Amino acid sequence: MFFIGIFGVEDKQKQIKDINTINCKNCNGIRHILIKQYSFFHIFFIPIFKWNIRYLLICNNCNTIYEIPKEKGIRAENGEDSAITYWDLKIIGNYNGAQAQLRCSRCGRGIDSNFEFCPYCGERLRY
Repeated sequence: MFFIGIFGVEDKQKQIKDINTINCKNCNGIRHILIKQYSFFHIFFIPIFKWNIRYLLICNNCNTIYEIPKEKGIRAENGEDSAITYWDLKIIGNYNGAQAQLRCSRCGRGIDSNFEFCPYCGERLRY
C-alpha cells in the first residue's frame, strides 16, 4: 500500500461468489470460490481507477488456485454462471504456496500438467 496525504495506491482481493458448475482438475471437486484481484488508485479511500485486474478460482476441497481469462471472469461476475468452463482453468498454485500437482485418476501418482497421458500407467488425463 502506498499512501500520501489524501490519495494512494493499493492492491485488493475481493471474493465475488461461489461457483459450483466446474470440476477441479486436481481433485474433481465442484465447489469453487471466484476471486477478483486488482490494484487501484484512490482519493480519500474512494477508488478512482483500477488496473492489473485478474480473476482466480480456488477449489474448496484441495485449495488449488486457477487463473481464468479476464473476459470469462467479468461474465461470471455479472451473473453468467456457465461462463467459465473446465478448459478455461489454468493451474497457478495452491494456498500453501507449493505448485499444485495433478493426480492420475487410475494410478493416483502426481503428474505435471504438461502431460496428455500418465507417464506411469498410460491413462489419458482429463484436464
